[in-house]
Amino acid sequence: MKKAKLIFSIMLIAPLFLISTCKKEGDETAVKIDDEKYSINQFNNYYYMFAKMMLNLDKKDVDKMAANPEIENNPTLNLLNKSKFMEYFVSRKLLYIKAFQDDAVNKDDLNTVADLAKLQFISSYYLSQKLKDDIKVSDEDVNNFYNKNKDQLKGLPMNDEVINRIKQQIFMEKLEQKSQQFIIEILGEIKVNKEGFKKYIAKLNKEKTAGEKKEDKKEDKKEKQAPNNQTGKK
Repeated sequence: MKKAKLIFSIMLIAPLFLISTCKKEGDETAVKIDDEKYSINQFNNYYYMFAKMMLNLDKKDVDKMAANPEIENNPTLNLLNKSKFMEYFVSRKLLYIKAFQDDAVNKDDLNTVADLAKLQFISSYYLSQKLKDDIKVSDEDVNNFYNKNKDQLKGLPMNDEVINRIKQQIFMEKLEQKSQQFIIEILGEIKVNKEGFKKYIAKLNKEKTAGEKKEDKKEDKKEKQAPNNQTGKK
């Protein structure tokens, strides 16, 4: 009986032991904010996605630039330092939590901001991923950009960092053009009905016109009364 109990206990403990020993590298907690934990892997996901969204840099480029000590003096690139990005991440998370806790802040406004941010970032990310292979930035593009912006770039050394920034700028300009074309194309795929909005705008214009006419009548009345008042004073 005792032997059976021992075997049963081992059978219960063994799966738990396997689960604990199978923990993947990077699953350990990097930071705990209030009661919410973020693993090393989660932190790295935020870190590399930030670089991709804000700087248009892939992982290999991020690692390369992060190794350059000169980025410490750049207000944006210095966030490629993982310690600085951790400070940034924690500060943003604290502000996010505090914003929803603060009774002085309108919660409907916060939810609207959150929706707009989601709309902006998801659409921007989708466009960049969808169209990136169709966009090429050549050496000729870089030279043309440099020649057009000599005054702004005067004195800057044409090192890898500056060239990368120029390429990013060119990429974003080309992406904007491609994005407009792509949006026009998908308009035929997804139904969009703006009749309600058109009626709303027509109503606003009608009210505006009525208000302007009312003001004009007031002005005309004042002008007509002015000579009579002057005559009366005389």
